[in-house]
Amino acid sequence: MTDARSAWNDTGEQLTALGSKLGAHFEQQRGPERENAREQTQEAFRLLGDAIKDAFDALGAAARDEAVRQDAKQVGRSLVGALDVTFREVSDEVRKAFDRSSADSPAESGKDGKEPGAPREPGAPTEP
Repeated sequence: MTDARSAWNDTGEQLTALGSKLGAHFEQQRGPERENAREQTQEAFRLLGDAIKDAFDALGAAARDEAVRQDAKQVGRSLVGALDVTFREVSDEVRKAFDRSSADSPAESGKDGKEPGAPREPGAPTEP
């Protein structure tokens, strides 16, 4: 198993190779300006590769920083707490909506307004 730095170095090399191939195709299309275009393309891909490398170097350094790790843990806890409260509130609202719709539904209550299965008064007409 390779470490992250090796994996990103490999990716950077592959991006450089791809950039060279794309640059070659671009060169063929540009005609007389192709040398300048090739240099610009190579420079753009070099800058992109450098930026990616710098970003992952910074992430690696941050991962080793105890303060950053503690902040990341706190953010994770806050996120979990916020999601927990949100889902609890949504669950309560859904439950209330179902309770309201059940109470309003004629299928849930008898036509006389009594709950199904409630004892009938003597002499009350029966439903068909």
